[in-house]
Amino acid sequence: MAGFLEHIHPPRIPPERTRFSATFCLGGISFLLFLVLGATGLVLMFSYVPTPQGAAAFFASEAGDLPFAWFFRRLHFLAGQAMVITLFLHLARVLLSGAYLPPRAANWLVGLLLLVLTLALDLSGYVLRWDPATQSAATVAAGVVGSIPAVGPLFQRLLLGGPSLGEASLLRFYVLHCLALPAVVLVACLYHFWRIRRDGRPTSGL
Repeated sequence: MAGFLEHIHPPRIPPERTRFSATFCLGGISFLLFLVLGATGLVLMFSYVPTPQGAAAFFASEAGDLPFAWFFRRLHFLAGQAMVITLFLHLARVLLSGAYLPPRAANWLVGLLLLVLTLALDLSGYVLRWDPATQSAATVAAGVVGSIPAVGPLFQRLLLGGPSLGEASLLRFYVLHCLALPAVVLVACLYHFWRIRRDGRPTSGL
């Protein structure tokens, strides 16, 4: 039992690495913002309907008729933008301090994956406004996905729910934003935290 607990919670972090001045807690702040996004997003899901008419009504009435819905909407938006900034700063600190070096190289790649997923979360949330500007953004994003060799056209069709952007596309982006991407981000975060403890400190750098 003790061996299993040590496997899932390895104790290999040097005391100096736990200082606030060593990391500025940017990774922890990013995860806290992700939890805020999850909590506020759960509240907003009660009033957002993933149809063109539902999206228009949601944003026309300041996030629906739920109590303090406007507050949760603004907090959700600000937490999303702040998470992008803190994640960029976190990765920049890791890069500049050399903390991406072995044995943390694999975990560095997980961090880059989390950045891509966070940007995808930000974009998919933006598309949920479903106005001409966000529909153009969705078309561009689908075009980028479609340009992936071999599997791109298939993924593009899955993303749009058809050959081109339409009402079905809004539901696809809604599912991505509210379910699929948050679930993948959560799993990647937990694995990232576990690798930090298991890998210990890099062979060089901070």
